[in-house]
Amino acid sequence: MRKFSTTVCVLTLLCMCAAAIATAQDADTIRAIFASAPKTATRVPGVMAFAGPPKGFNPLTASGEELARYGLPQRPDAQSEPQRYHQWARAMTALKYRATDVIPSKWHSSPAKLINRPSNAAAVSNGPTTVGSLNWSGVANSNKLTKWNANTSFNFVESAIVVPSAYTPFNACANGITGPFLMSAWNGIDGLFDGDVIQGGVLTYSDCGGAADNFYGAWVEWFPSYPSLFIGGCPGTPNLTSTTVCPVTPGDTIFVETFASPGTDAQTVFVENVSQGWGNSFELTWQTGPGVVGSSEEQIVERPCCVVVNNEEFPYALNNYDYDYIASALGTDGKGTEFYVGEQTTATYLLDMYDDAGTTLISEPVEQGSTGNAGKFLLWVSDEGCAYSGGCTP
Repeated sequence: MRKFSTTVCVLTLLCMCAAAIATAQDADTIRAIFASAPKTATRVPGVMAFAGPPKGFNPLTASGEELARYGLPQRPDAQSEPQRYHQWARAMTALKYRATDVIPSKWHSSPAKLINRPSNAAAVSNGPTTVGSLNWSGVANSNKLTKWNANTSFNFVESAIVVPSAYTPFNACANGITGPFLMSAWNGIDGLFDGDVIQGGVLTYSDCGGAADNFYGAWVEWFPSYPSLFIGGCPGTPNLTSTTVCPVTPGDTIFVETFASPGTDAQTVFVENVSQGWGNSFELTWQTGPGVVGSSEEQIVERPCCVVVNNEEFPYALNNYDYDYIASALGTDGKGTEFYVGEQTTATYLLDMYDDAGTTLISEPVEQGSTGNAGKFLLWVSDEGCAYSGGCTP
């Protein structure tokens, strides 16, 4: 296991603060504004992009209702939270370009494929519950809901994801394990114990063709209604081909805000590349699946799906992403209760990712907690074992 001791300055929340939706009335108001806000169609039926504000619109002075109307994050209070306000203002100032399209991919995220943890995996008593998964690695906060509850369902989650570089596992190609190798980092609602996931994040791709083949893209998704939908249509780039997405490069900060609604209501995901100045909110309407319950909110590194072998689906091989950190990470429920990525309760799940056989650890949260390098808002995740070197045998 590789540990990280570098002191990390936690990124302050860039987008909608939980206090802005602390009451059910506030959440209902914003949800209603989202539903009625002007939007434009994307190339994918059922997915809409929020229309941009008029010329001269100033998010620094706009009302909360005006911000919601244009799919923009709510403003933290400048007096009680000056640092968070400064970061929000920085993000709003950086947002110069509206992304207007989404591009279907051949990959998709999936609910957690949970497995029994190997007997030699350490357990923490009276703290987070550690479980194994074939496709997820990270942290999820959970409740016991099986249907949407206006007070206790998770309805909001946010984080700032720093894009890692994409590498093949060291020596994998020489060993005849050619991939391709993928990794997604995202936040979302549901999927830990149920069949829906509403989410947004970033995907990285590598193969044995070398760095020229590497690919990076930000995306939104509502599984199983849609595959991962790469964000496109940024000004200055063509948006009429299946391969053009808005620019993402290693080191960029991708802010994702996922705002869930009950069941089969339309869902909203905001994604901004703070480093490159583009972003937008996207509305996804229900196509299929059980609908959103709000039973979990999560910050995850994932192996996207699917490789088909003998009519059975498996996640793709994991990129050697080395490590990634997800900052400003928290979620809220309908009452406005905040849940942090560093929670230390038994309702918090630490997910360790294993290979297809379920025996080799390949990715895990290495810094999680309320103190130290992590802190309650920050999560470090690292690849391990054959995902780091050698390549995992399919």
